[in-house]
Amino acid sequence: MWKLIVLFSIVTASPIGFSGVDLNPINQFAFKLLNNVYAFQDNFGQKNIAISPVSVWSLFALLAEGSTGDTFIELMRELRLPNDLRGTQDLHSALLNVLRSNDGDVILKGQSAMFADQTLNIHQEFCQSANYYKTDVYFVDPSNSTRLAEDINYYICVATEGRIREAVKAKHLEQLRMILIDALYFKASWTHPFDPTQTKEEAFYNSQGKTIGAVNMMYHKAPHNTGDSNLIGAQIIEMTYGKSEQFAMLILLPFDGMPLSRLLDNLATQPLDWLSEFKSGGNLPEIDCYIPRFKISAQTDLIPPLQYTGIQRIFDREKAELPGVSDSPLYVSKTLQNVEIEVTEEGTIAAASTVVGLEDRILGQRFEANKEFVFVVMDRSSNLVLFSGVYAQPEIV
Repeated sequence: MWKLIVLFSIVTASPIGFSGVDLNPINQFAFKLLNNVYAFQDNFGQKNIAISPVSVWSLFALLAEGSTGDTFIELMRELRLPNDLRGTQDLHSALLNVLRSNDGDVILKGQSAMFADQTLNIHQEFCQSANYYKTDVYFVDPSNSTRLAEDINYYICVATEGRIREAVKAKHLEQLRMILIDALYFKASWTHPFDPTQTKEEAFYNSQGKTIGAVNMMYHKAPHNTGDSNLIGAQIIEMTYGKSEQFAMLILLPFDGMPLSRLLDNLATQPLDWLSEFKSGGNLPEIDCYIPRFKISAQTDLIPPLQYTGIQRIFDREKAELPGVSDSPLYVSKTLQNVEIEVTEEGTIAAASTVVGLEDRILGQRFEANKEFVFVVMDRSSNLVLFSGVYAQPEIV
């Protein structure tokens, strides 16, 4: 059985809506994956995570078109794919429309590619599907893994505008027949920037109220949607990007005394009504907002979390069924995601590769992210989650 590697290169972003297409199935997959990634990484003491679930969904949805049998059933079920090909293609078209934004305040773009062994007979139908989803197809000589790694890293470096320079090493590419890559780049300025002169070092706490470190806490007073969701057990604030305010980052603070793991479990299991129900509507109140300046750089092996979700056979060299891709038996041997996200007073820059004592000024509402929280970058018009993560290990940046 030949190996296939899946890589994701992501720079965080927020999406543009696509009328008539329900994107909630992708969000359901997104929050389940986030929960499983956190559970997996927590086993190794890694509490700060960032992923681009939409990127994972996109590439495995493409592989679903070349799968059969139980492999196909697992992918259809866990990716929440429609029962008809047209429905799946509509979802992909919606994502492609999301990944087109360059209005000065917000840059969002995506690229994907397939690097296949030049001796591998890729079925024409699968190449057509890849082209339909705007995936570049390259046939390469994999015998020189060093040169191939250089080519892939160059592709990802260009796609992420230099944020990700070494997504893969030559050792990752040995005995591989096909490599799928997805790259996203996101750079955005806040609609209401934070004043750097107000940033100050402050304590950061865990869910039990114990001090676990310190952060550079940013501050501003600005109009924001904010509210509580009893459905998931969190206080939520929405901070928008750009003049159009089409994109936003949500910060989700678990209710006092509630473990972060329970909030993540609620996100994975509860209906998505909370995405709109927490918003106040009408004239937004001025909020005293305290958010840490933070940066996360992480590499995640996504195979165990995806296996937790119920996608298993595609990673099994004996059981994977991908005859629609090639006559040669293939299975997915690696699924890597390198993510870098930076949140500052000016806005957000993020990248990922897979081969997210001030004076007391409060007279009104206050939102203070001084304990473990979940963050989500999304499109406000469709509520599509492009990027999500957890911040639970504080550091001064």
